[in-house]
Amino acid sequence: MLQNTNILIDVTKRKGNTKDSFHYFLVYKIKYDKKISSSELETLNHLLNTSRVLRTNDIKSNSILITNRSGILSPWAEKAKQVINNCGYNNSLSIEQTKLYSFDSNIIFKQMSANLDTLYDKMTQNCFAKKNDIQKYLNNDKISKSDKKTETISLTQLNKYNIKMGLALSDLEILYLKKIYTKLKRPPKDIELMMFAQINSEHCRHKIFNSKIIEKNSKKNISLFALIKKTFKKRNKDVVSAYTDNCSIIKSNKINFLYTDYIKKKYRYKKEDGLYIVKAETHNHPTAIAPHAGAATGSGGELRDEGATGRGSIPKVGFTGYTLSNLCIPKDNNRWENNNIGTPARIKSPLDIIIEAPIGAASYNNEFGRPNIFGYFRTCEFSPIINKSNIKSIGYHKPIMIAGGVGVIRNSHVNKNKLDHGDLIIVLGGPSYLIGLGGGAASSLSSGTSSENLDFASVQRDNPEIERRCQEVINQCVYLDKKSPIKSIHDIGAGGLCNAVPEIVNDSDRGADIMMSKIPLGEESMKPLEIWCNESQERYIIVINKEDLSIFDSISIRENCPYAVIGKVTRKRSLVVYDLDNVTKIIDLPMNYLLGKPPIKPINIIGYDEKNYSNNHSYINFEKCVKSVLSLPSVSDKGFLITIGDRSVTGLVARDQMVGANQVPVSNVGITMSNIGSTSGQVITMGERPSIAITNPEASAEIAFGEVITNIACSHIKDISKIKLSANWMASSKNDNEIESLYQAVKKISELCQFNNITIPVGKDSLSMSTSWKKNKKSYDVESPVSLILSGFCSIDNVEDVITPDLKGDGEIFLIDISEGKERLGGSSLHQVHNIIDNDVPRIDKSENIPLFFNLVQNLVKSKIISAYHDKSDGGLFTTLSEMAFSGNISLDIFNSLERYFDIQHMIKFFFNEELGAVIEVPKRNIKDFNTLVQKNKADKFIVPLGKSIKSSNPEILIRSYEDISFTLSVLRKYWSKLAYNIQKIRDNSSTAKDEYYSKITSHQDIKPLNSKVTFSANKMRIKKTKLNRKPKVAILREQGVNGHKEMAHAFMMSGFESHDIHINDILKGDVNLRSYEGIIACGGFSYGDVLGAGKGWATKILYNDKAKNELELFFNDKAKFALGVCNGCQMLSQLQTIIPGTKYWPVFSQNKSQQFEARLSRVKINKSQSLFMSDMEGSILPIIVSHGEGRVVFKDKSYTSNGIISYVDNDNKKTMKYPYNPNGSCNGVNGFTNKDGRITIMMPHPERLFDLKQYSYRPAEWKKSPWSKIFINARNWLK
Repeated sequence: MLQNTNILIDVTKRKGNTKDSFHYFLVYKIKYDKKISSSELETLNHLLNTSRVLRTNDIKSNSILITNRSGILSPWAEKAKQVINNCGYNNSLSIEQTKLYSFDSNIIFKQMSANLDTLYDKMTQNCFAKKNDIQKYLNNDKISKSDKKTETISLTQLNKYNIKMGLALSDLEILYLKKIYTKLKRPPKDIELMMFAQINSEHCRHKIFNSKIIEKNSKKNISLFALIKKTFKKRNKDVVSAYTDNCSIIKSNKINFLYTDYIKKKYRYKKEDGLYIVKAETHNHPTAIAPHAGAATGSGGELRDEGATGRGSIPKVGFTGYTLSNLCIPKDNNRWENNNIGTPARIKSPLDIIIEAPIGAASYNNEFGRPNIFGYFRTCEFSPIINKSNIKSIGYHKPIMIAGGVGVIRNSHVNKNKLDHGDLIIVLGGPSYLIGLGGGAASSLSSGTSSENLDFASVQRDNPEIERRCQEVINQCVYLDKKSPIKSIHDIGAGGLCNAVPEIVNDSDRGADIMMSKIPLGEESMKPLEIWCNESQERYIIVINKEDLSIFDSISIRENCPYAVIGKVTRKRSLVVYDLDNVTKIIDLPMNYLLGKPPIKPINIIGYDEKNYSNNHSYINFEKCVKSVLSLPSVSDKGFLITIGDRSVTGLVARDQMVGANQVPVSNVGITMSNIGSTSGQVITMGERPSIAITNPEASAEIAFGEVITNIACSHIKDISKIKLSANWMASSKNDNEIESLYQAVKKISELCQFNNITIPVGKDSLSMSTSWKKNKKSYDVESPVSLILSGFCSIDNVEDVITPDLKGDGEIFLIDISEGKERLGGSSLHQVHNIIDNDVPRIDKSENIPLFFNLVQNLVKSKIISAYHDKSDGGLFTTLSEMAFSGNISLDIFNSLERYFDIQHMIKFFFNEELGAVIEVPKRNIKDFNTLVQKNKADKFIVPLGKSIKSSNPEILIRSYEDISFTLSVLRKYWSKLAYNIQKIRDNSSTAKDEYYSKITSHQDIKPLNSKVTFSANKMRIKKTKLNRKPKVAILREQGVNGHKEMAHAFMMSGFESHDIHINDILKGDVNLRSYEGIIACGGFSYGDVLGAGKGWATKILYNDKAKNELELFFNDKAKFALGVCNGCQMLSQLQTIIPGTKYWPVFSQNKSQQFEARLSRVKINKSQSLFMSDMEGSILPIIVSHGEGRVVFKDKSYTSNGIISYVDNDNKKTMKYPYNPNGSCNGVNGFTNKDGRITIMMPHPERLFDLKQYSYRPAEWKKSPWSKIFINARNWLK
């Protein structure tokens, strides 16, 4: 039993001026079960970087304490406890971090106390502003004992209980339950009702999409889901699995699958038939309430869906998207945001959401180790309709947060195996907490329907590092191929165990006996209902044969991944759950009752009058239109959403969002390789246009579909039918008009896909997109229009057969106009910035134009006749031209002499309509071939000449019209990147935000080519012939949370080495002896989630365990051996200076100056050094991938700053501390170091992720081989 004794240790920081200053403390609340010694206290001070014990009596009256809410152990505490216990505390100690603000001024304290909401997130934290309350919290950690008995509910009270608990049960479902329990001759229990509500929630069972649609004057009854399935019936070639698993499985090119031999730990490649999986889903309700956690668990849930497909699969790349109401940034309101009606107290503002949610999703993907390579961001809100008591708006106060991805699955794991009586049911992952309770049902309700407490209960907690550990267990099972112990696997998502357990056994027509006492708990006070129905994340249900428990156990222990056997599969088709006493049955229900088909209410389509809006609008100022449109979130610079996310981990990324030498975020697609270094791969993109759905949902679906096609066409696909779509649908189901609009949109997308032989094998819906609240005796309603988000996927033969948007210069510019000259402005960005709703919207008037367009572009891409390509979408033609000019730093001379150019109204229509199409650049030498190909494809009607592209030292866009209009790119970039700057200066370090904004503007002034410099010849990039007869073994070292090991293993394998997968636990257990290895490579990632400092947990585990410490010390002192540490491995090795010789000048690494994770393609100069890895590379200036949150070097002595082996450089190729050229703020730009004899090198950037030319988002065209491959070849040539 833990004693409630607390050690409070602080780190003090003073902020503000003398008069108004305050002290900010990180206070660590530590519990232990025995008296702590002075040496143990010293260890804690070292680990926590703290100075002293704080007594509760020392706390001043003018203090505020921020803690984790409801006594739930935070992910930080969970990982910190692991690190501390690794130092010999043997689980006798636990820790939690709190924040204490102590104010010198009573006036300032009172002001802050009156505005506590600015200090903490009420959905995830508690706040105490009274000294007595603070002391009580710190001194008393007793959890009140709750009644753990289940409650029975009278059948007559079902309706009241439904409302009280927010179960979202329909009248038909309540009637169904009454019939069931009448047959069972007993009343239901609370735990059974909660379970039934989760299993049968709209979120889980998609009742509206499965309802029969009864259309007026039609005898046909068809469901929305059946309309989607029609696309599969029409064309299902290459689709291996659709609608039956978490993800769709699709055939791809042959792959070279990289795996590890579990016994020998050796990395190997195996040629196989390729399959890839696709998925996209939304997480809207949780993101509205707690944006960081909601978006994080949205990404985490989608990752688990991928990992739990078939018998286990491996995620590869991801994407995210956000649709919100107007941001209304303080002191920077735009005119279309003037009628702001605010938000209810229970949800966050759109500005809060876009600041917090992308960080949540990005940090989850970063820590898990999945690159996020595509996405979108849109705001849409229109002026309210106001009467005396009710205010109605169109918008997204309940946001859309979508997460999706592509993964890989092996042929032997496509189908889940049938389960047998006696098979073991296992929970893999973290413990259960009282969080996410009722999340499935809550997500099925409109915002405002449930109580604020129920909203909090449905918010989930994210811990990506443990999901990484779970995925490593799955990976190891996947590597075993047909011998994998996993018979079946389900992710634990909506509904928690109460949904996942019945589902996994029901698939095999089986039942289950579950022992609730075996379910791991994070809170001992939880009731049975809470244990069974909570939605704690990072968990999977796995079923294995009992004979396979030993291998599953050894894999899980190696990966430090907790699991528990909670029950067995039974022949009898009943779900039996035993209470904590292991005797009482608290659930005993036949599976056909639990997972039967409660009646679903049909949907009547009776026909509504269309809304008519005026389309008679005029504009008088072209320049103002340009400025406003480029400032709109859906149009403007998305860099602030992109550089926070790792886009290179796995080494599989061939194309991310960034384009050109200046890395401008305008890519049409994201591309992943089938395997590291492969030529083939998959391409992904997205399409959505909800603003059009306000007046025409069919047209909105058409334009979303068209955007996918115009985006994805830039890559060489060959056949349009190879494209597969995920369709995610959002609507407000409380509004019959919107349900009918949804039907019209679904019907239209089904028809379009069938016409083009395109399949929709996967998708999801969220049909509660409305928000209601009351304030000052007025009611507010915000409803979202029907919103379709299409995600497009396709396998491609060559990942380099893609045309990017960056202009090259000296070319002719053409518009490929699918609409054949139409200029409808309804739903456009131009209308949005003027708060105009208009019926005259773009659409696909001729279905046959889509394949005509696609085939033309495919031939242009294949023949390389065009040098740049960009789709025309948000912001219209002017935006397309601007983005192409930005990314290429090229001038445009638009001189088309069409009559429309001599009338301001027609000119604005021409440049700002959002009809479907694309802009291309054709080099002058290819014009003849271009014309021939256009005629051959019978596409003359699409082609509109626009002008020419010109190389210039001060680029501009010049439009020759009734009067010449010109904009320098620096002015346009100022407009386009202003929103990114406004958000970054709130979210990040305001000084670095300003530096980046300035760098973006000035990158288009007095241009200096960003030339790379390679100082060595191709002959120096080869393994010496005398070295080819032997492959030395290298240990690819990892710890829990490390995620960059496979790309590192590949780089060494391709450089003449034999790579071995060595977990630190292999060394501690004695399974591996490092004497047989000639190199150790410590890889990137987030060991222990970087708690207590990046790499510190990993280093501490080594230093406080004699077995690992001694073995590594012997290795580091052997002068015939080398070591390399990259990113997290660099951070870890930098803290082992006591056992690594010649490291006096090494620094430690701290948080980036921007206070943000930085993922960029930066440039470094290689300095003169002893490093064996950098031999013959001195003076080279090369682009390199940066991807870290704590990369800023901190030296013991300032004189050490000259010892770096690499330094970041600016546009003048000079070493720099200037952001963003130096992404972390390291002194003198240095970010890599070597020991005295050059054998042991550490560096923060990632050369292993640029081993292959295909991994660069931009590189000089003349390169034939990646210069960074030389450092691995140098290592091989250094050895015998």
